[in-house]
Amino acid sequence: MNTTWGTARLLRDEHGTPLIEGDTEPAAYFALGYAQAQDDLPGLLRQYLLVRGELGDPVRDANQRRWQVLEEARRGFRELPPQARSRYEAFVAGIAAYQEEHPEQVPSWAPELEPALPIGVNRTIMLFWIISDGVEALKAEGIDPDGLASEKDLALAPMGSNAWVLRPWRTATGETVVVSDPHLPFGGAFAMHEAVLKAGELHYSGFTFLGALTPPLAHNRSLAWGLTTGGPRVSDAYRIAVDGDAYLVDGERRAVLRHDGHEYVVHNGVVAPVLARDEEAIYVVCTPYMGLAAQCELQMMAMVRARSVGELREALAACAFPPQNVLAGDAAGDCLYIRSGRVPVRPFAERGVLDGNTSATAWQGIMDVDELVQAGNPECGYLQNCNTAPDTVAPDPRLAAGNWHPDAFNDVPGRTTSRGRRADELLPAAFAAEAEQVIGWALDDRWPDTGRWQARLLQAAQRQPSRVRAWPPEHRALLHLLLHFDGHTGPGSTDATAWLAWRTAVGVDATDVAAWTRPGDDRLLEAVERSGLTAEPYGAAHRLAAEVPGRAGGLGLDVPLRATYYAGGLAFAGGPCLRVVALGEAGMRSWSVAMPAQAGLYSRGEVKPITFELP
Repeated sequence: MNTTWGTARLLRDEHGTPLIEGDTEPAAYFALGYAQAQDDLPGLLRQYLLVRGELGDPVRDANQRRWQVLEEARRGFRELPPQARSRYEAFVAGIAAYQEEHPEQVPSWAPELEPALPIGVNRTIMLFWIISDGVEALKAEGIDPDGLASEKDLALAPMGSNAWVLRPWRTATGETVVVSDPHLPFGGAFAMHEAVLKAGELHYSGFTFLGALTPPLAHNRSLAWGLTTGGPRVSDAYRIAVDGDAYLVDGERRAVLRHDGHEYVVHNGVVAPVLARDEEAIYVVCTPYMGLAAQCELQMMAMVRARSVGELREALAACAFPPQNVLAGDAAGDCLYIRSGRVPVRPFAERGVLDGNTSATAWQGIMDVDELVQAGNPECGYLQNCNTAPDTVAPDPRLAAGNWHPDAFNDVPGRTTSRGRRADELLPAAFAAEAEQVIGWALDDRWPDTGRWQARLLQAAQRQPSRVRAWPPEHRALLHLLLHFDGHTGPGSTDATAWLAWRTAVGVDATDVAAWTRPGDDRLLEAVERSGLTAEPYGAAHRLAAEVPGRAGGLGLDVPLRATYYAGGLAFAGGPCLRVVALGEAGMRSWSVAMPAQAGLYSRGEVKPITFELP
């Protein structure tokens, strides 16, 4: 490809993943824009309609305009240094070039392209993480935001992810192994795009959100990182009593602002949209990420350029990345956990919906990176987070809640998940793990709490032997099957189908197993009586795509490490971009599987090697 910015090559591996090389960075990003358009032009253009608030969905469009996503993106683009702006200009030019070459594929509703739109895509997706603390505070007090709060409101599945790091003395080959497996919706606003990009010293394999340029998840030759949902407290909700079009702060009268049909106040030095209103007050959510679009993009690019966990931590010091658990490892054997985010310094301890009419609840700056929960190179030799509390990442006293400000820790000490319990079974027992073995763990389709449920079911059956003895043979056969089920949800398993029917009859959201063992509580046995044996394989009832057998279904919060969520028998969320990276003195090896595009691979429990060195 000959571009205004230089020349670029666009190749593809056997699975269709773009392999891009440019003699300049803008030329490489021109090819990336072209490749994304080539892979899914309608999906990409719909992302840009959403950024512009012109998707045609009144509720979603209104929320985009309420949070001024397009304005934030345009402001961010203007604030970028000229060299950085050229990457976005070239990326959008690559999309335009594909449209010019293929006019028959350009829909009549295609929006006008501009270089701020890729920034707006990242802004749209990250909105959930940067306002969730405040939104949850409102909801906890029965105050529902008008319409949507973010695109996450449309997702039926809970946000979840897995990330692990094994240090070299834990692996058979002396490599650092990093696993990253976000659990997000498939397609739509959360659609992800994988590519390998090389331009001079810049060389990485990464996943971007479709239509975006900078990858939140990537690795290079010597560094890899993973992310899981969970982070410090980065937003606050306020109740502000109003008098007509004004409100008072410490007796000073201030105007409620209006723009594009929405109301705003300037609070804590940021623009805060009104999310709800009653007769006496308005309710707003403040986040220090307002006006930070450029810094976020620059920080992600700095993360991609980092060559060690030390350099990654330097990049995270900008505190512009959305609140996440970041776990990283490098080729030298170092590893790092940091609960990253932009945390306001609050001179108060109150939580919930705060009084916005007094400066006593105003912020006084931003926490420094040193104040965020973190630990490097734990003695145990591993890190893990599966949406669990910071002190569960490693048995390391540095991570104890008492060592950190409550807003930085922002969790219940010791809180874990079924996936966290499974990781804590696997990783501490790893003393000579092969990368292929770790891949198998990352693809694990076993419902982790199977044994706990079986123990309670057995107790229930032993308490009432006369009841079980009176059952017809098929009920006893089902009880026997459930008690001997291995927990794996492979495509061909009929036992998994029977287990799911029983668990559904018990209650799929009943994650507190002990609650089903109260004296006189017969619900576990009643569920056996209401269920039945089946000959239907799990993969026939659940599909990763219309023609691909499914695996690894979520049961409430009891989900396999490799989660998949189904609705109407078809997968709609789970792990869209699993990566496993092995880093060592001899070089780097990496593998991935992208959903739903590579559903066939995942159905077979496989991953593909990443072609990092371009031919």
